[in-house]
Amino acid sequence: MATAGAIRSLDMEEDIFGYSCTETIGKEDLEHIFRHQELGVGVIHTYIRFLYDNFMRGNDQLSNRFRFVSSSLVNKALICREPDSCREYLVKRFMASSTNNLYLWPYNSGCHWLLLAIDPLKEVVYFLNSIDGEWTNYPDMKQLVDTSIKVFRSQRQARVPRTKSSNITWIKVQCPLQRNGIDCGYFVMRFMREIINMNQIEIPITYFDEYKCAHYTRLQLEQIKEELCQYFIEKRLLSI
Repeated sequence: MATAGAIRSLDMEEDIFGYSCTETIGKEDLEHIFRHQELGVGVIHTYIRFLYDNFMRGNDQLSNRFRFVSSSLVNKALICREPDSCREYLVKRFMASSTNNLYLWPYNSGCHWLLLAIDPLKEVVYFLNSIDGEWTNYPDMKQLVDTSIKVFRSQRQARVPRTKSSNITWIKVQCPLQRNGIDCGYFVMRFMREIINMNQIEIPITYFDEYKCAHYTRLQLEQIKEELCQYFIEKRLLSI
């Protein structure tokens, strides 16, 4: 990939996002990793494919418990421009739920990555934001999630207590925080890795004891980059 604009593609099978697609990776995406710059959706989705291949494939418990939401189909721009299609996609993903499902959704607000972990059956949303912001700072995203869960509830004809009918439980997780304006994408990838590795549907408010810290170290972030680069080589997205 010696020239700017060079493109490689990675097939994303239906089990990952609920539909089959092809993710494109450009030379610029690799340079962002090598230079530790802000990451695009192609890199985030490639790491999701890495998690699926290396943790979930062949492991029925993990593959049935954890699922992903595509950041290409649901992001700030599309929520504002095509809210109905975003809601339809989320509801369709949720309708595939069985007992104990947690949907991991890397959400891009336009200039920042954060992670939502959604349990649609229990109607609980875990909010992991590495800059310590509140979900109230993302009203369009919150409204979409709340509405999608309510539509999902209606379609499966679930009965909930009257006091619960208009309330979705949002939990702000005290996750590790970044110390610059660049690391959010790397933090989101590590959050997903740790959640799947812990194999728990419920995320403690104070985060997992095994991974609890104020900030990730540079080595912890480098581990994510090394896994990405090895996966790029394995999938022939990068030649050495």
